[in-house]
Amino acid sequence: MGTATPAAGSHPGGGHGNAGGQGLARLLDEAEIEKLTYCYAAGTDAIGRGELEVGRSLYQKCFTPNAVLEAYYPGDDPNGPPSLTSNPTAWADVANNEFTTNGYVSTQHLNSNVVINVQGNTATMSTYLSATHVVDPSGIVDLAHGTYEDIVVRTPHGWKIAKRTLRLLTYMRVQSP
Repeated sequence: MGTATPAAGSHPGGGHGNAGGQGLARLLDEAEIEKLTYCYAAGTDAIGRGELEVGRSLYQKCFTPNAVLEAYYPGDDPNGPPSLTSNPTAWADVANNEFTTNGYVSTQHLNSNVVINVQGNTATMSTYLSATHVVDPSGIVDLAHGTYEDIVVRTPHGWKIAKRTLRLLTYMRVQSP
């Protein structure tokens, strides 16, 4: 059986030789960085299911130990201070308290429109959020929509989020009749 060789000009990034290697490295970095936003969603949904320590453990995998997390709620001054600021360990408690106080039995955080810009050992990532917070599975949910704005850094343990800013556009209760 022969070895497949790529056609001329088919290297990632459209280049040859070293340029293609750089393009491949960029794609691999972007793929690793994108996984961080899904890691966060999985951790948050674990907390939403009542699995606080599972969520906290997942947060440790996607954030630097000294990461800053902040949230702006609908109506907040986008140039003012955030409504919430925390570190990853405490953020798990913040989410758990929020979910428990509001009576959520589960959550589902969906991410899309992920845009990544890698500049050496740092990157930015922007992600759209659509989150469903279930109060009563038969017909009461709180819906949230917004954007995560992240600063990501390369560490000895791979890419990690160093700062995550959540800017919520909406947060509303939806109830079936």
